[in-house]
Amino acid sequence: MRGLAREFDPDIALTIYDGAEADEARRLFSMAQDLGMPAPAAGAMRATRQFELGGRVWTLTMSPLQAFEARVDNRQGDLLALMGVVLSLAAGWLVWMLMTARDRAEDVAQRMTQELRGARDDLDSTLSAIPDLLFEISLDERMLRYRSSRADLLAASPEEFLGKHLADVLPPEVVLSCQNALQQALRDGYAGGWQYPLELGGERKWFELSVARKDGALPGDPPTFIALSRDITERKEADARTHRLAYYDALTGLPNRRLLVEHMERALERARRLGQVGALFFIDLDHFKRINDARGHAVGDALLVQVARRLQGLLRPTDTVGRLGGDEFVVLAQDLGADLETARQAAQALAVQLREALDRPYAVHGRPYSSAGSMGVTLFPRAQAGTQDMLREADTAMYRAKAQGRNRVAFFEPIMQADAQEELSLAQDLQRAWPERQFAVYVQPQVDARGALVGGELLLRWFHPERGAVPPDRFIPMAEESGLILRLGEWVLEQACDALTVLAPTHPALRLSVNMSQLQFRQDDFVERLQAMLERSGAPASQLVLEVTESLLIGSVDDTIARMTRLVNMGLRFSIDDFGTGYSSFSYLKRLPLYELKIDKSFVQDTPDNPSDTAIVQSILSVARHLGLSVVAEGVETQAQADFLAASHCQGLQGYLFGRPQPLAEWLAALRQAG
Repeated sequence: MRGLAREFDPDIALTIYDGAEADEARRLFSMAQDLGMPAPAAGAMRATRQFELGGRVWTLTMSPLQAFEARVDNRQGDLLALMGVVLSLAAGWLVWMLMTARDRAEDVAQRMTQELRGARDDLDSTLSAIPDLLFEISLDERMLRYRSSRADLLAASPEEFLGKHLADVLPPEVVLSCQNALQQALRDGYAGGWQYPLELGGERKWFELSVARKDGALPGDPPTFIALSRDITERKEADARTHRLAYYDALTGLPNRRLLVEHMERALERARRLGQVGALFFIDLDHFKRINDARGHAVGDALLVQVARRLQGLLRPTDTVGRLGGDEFVVLAQDLGADLETARQAAQALAVQLREALDRPYAVHGRPYSSAGSMGVTLFPRAQAGTQDMLREADTAMYRAKAQGRNRVAFFEPIMQADAQEELSLAQDLQRAWPERQFAVYVQPQVDARGALVGGELLLRWFHPERGAVPPDRFIPMAEESGLILRLGEWVLEQACDALTVLAPTHPALRLSVNMSQLQFRQDDFVERLQAMLERSGAPASQLVLEVTESLLIGSVDDTIARMTRLVNMGLRFSIDDFGTGYSSFSYLKRLPLYELKIDKSFVQDTPDNPSDTAIVQSILSVARHLGLSVVAEGVETQAQADFLAASHCQGLQGYLFGRPQPLAEWLAALRQAG
């Protein structure tokens, strides 16, 4: 009607009634009322037209407004004619609108149907493209509809699922999970994050279920559920890989330190709660580095995997074996007894089994290998001791087992902790000793069979401001481990060269011996550094004797011989220190460019009364004589020992009988004074 009104003169008021009378109660449209136009004046002229259409009677009235009357100069004839024309046009237009309403309605309906079909097809395409399983499920848990492009995720065709109850197509444990999700959606309107596994085509798949409640279309209709099940197998596998990387050793598959500590925390809490005693075993493979160095890490890794399998095979389901890294393994054994003694006996028995398993030969790539392990054991729970304390105690006990000769088992004792703390304190003091100049070089004289001075051995001494003199057998191994021995060894060599330079004018025949660290000897530039030192000081190389131990010969023998030969060609001489206590072999005696053997004091101290030691000393002297080597006997403290050695044709003697170690500077001053 508003569209029709826009076609009329704005100064004419049109009104349409539903019926044969111009009854305001049945008024359908009024330009004055509906369009806000001025109302006709009271008593104004009005034209009325009635017509029947569609089985109904319609009444149209039209009245001029004052503006219209003014415009036509109140000419009644013209006004009536014009109103008749307008009224006829309005009636015709209304008739046309009503006659064509059906066609236009059908056209609108057709367009709307096409639009709805397009929207439906678009929605259908969208739903079919979703890579998830989309179901509509009834309140009684039956499948009503299914949509997805992933029919491959179904164990049967979609049609076979429709109308079926969840319990008919899903395993019981999955049904329970789905029921919980439906109940949550019914209560809250939505449920998400419910995960469940399914075996499909021989593979284990993981799904995540999200459910939304769909209320009934009409009041009283029961709600249904729209369930979306997403394949999250790849995500679960990625999570599993991440979890394994975070909690498991990549090589052996054993729990790593992080997961092991979690197991230890639970075991410790359980032991305290139940009054049970458990044990923690710290295992370190002995000399494993040799296998890595000689055969490569691939062989070493394969052996570590076999070690892991052997340890796993000995344990109960409640026990844990983990790898901390390198060649270190930890075994956590729970519930070994209700008291310490019972648990200790059970731990000892398990330790024996673990050692026997590790001692058995290994085969890697068809070749046999052997590897034993040193083992430290601590019992738990201890008062106020946590997981880190347990690891520290077992580790401390393991190092005690190594110190006792390796391939042994040692149980932690509180005294070990005190010893470990003392070792740490000493190691820290050692690092400060070098910059604070707490070291000194001493010398112990060496004499011939007649007692005449022929040289001396330089000895390193450490004088701590609070500890006093620290024994060499305590700080030398620490210096080796920390690398400080390289600086100390070079300093002692410099002292020896300077001393030989001082001795050369008055005592050119005296020789000085210096103990060589294996670490120092194997430096790549050791030969060049020593040569530069000799040239700088002007010391005679022929009077410098380098004492090495038999352990130097383990490993790269050819490289050792080549390096020794270069130094001998420079004029230096070599002596095997503590001969007979280590890797004694006549084969290397023939190959090495040696000058001297030193008999260890452990063989000298009981001669000539002990027949065994006496025989060993005489055998060493005989071998040296046939190989043309000089011999120095250490630890000579009695005249009887000196007489026996002289009678046995030992060329050199060294010990308290002939002089205690004294500062090098004092020894040199005494020689200069004696002329």
